[in-house]
Amino acid sequence: MLAHAHVRLSLLLLVAAMVASCMGYVPGRQTYWDAKVRELCAKDGGVKIFEQIVVSPSQAARLSRVGGFFGVAPEELTKPEDPAFTRLKQTVLREGNPSVIRSEEEIVRRADGRVVGVAIFYGRGGGDFPSYAHPSGFQCPEFTKIYEGIHNVYRVEETR
Repeated sequence: MLAHAHVRLSLLLLVAAMVASCMGYVPGRQTYWDAKVRELCAKDGGVKIFEQIVVSPSQAARLSRVGGFFGVAPEELTKPEDPAFTRLKQTVLREGNPSVIRSEEEIVRRADGRVVGVAIFYGRGGGDFPSYAHPSGFQCPEFTKIYEGIHNVYRVEETR
């Protein structure tokens, strides 16, 4: 009886491994790509501000906020009076399961169209054992670091 249960368990594991391999699952793939995302992020990820945008306290009060930080919305979602907007460029570094992307948000000053900063982040999606659950993901740097960096594109000063 014990041998019979052992054979059934072995067959079940074999079928599960075959199904997983047919669906592209490879053990360790997530770990590999998460390490790769961290490596890419260490090279050029994060926010770089080239030039600050000076705003008055009253303008600052009208700026959008993300988690308490000043935010900069995508161009198509901004109002004409917003001093800046972002333009997103995404590059697919790896298609499939998992997928890996590089996202770059240019921060553009509305007054003259000049790029005054850039936010770069990387993300991995998927690579999980096949299931009905939503695929996992990993992103670097953390969104709070991105928001904190974008906040610094503005400098609040009294107008004279």
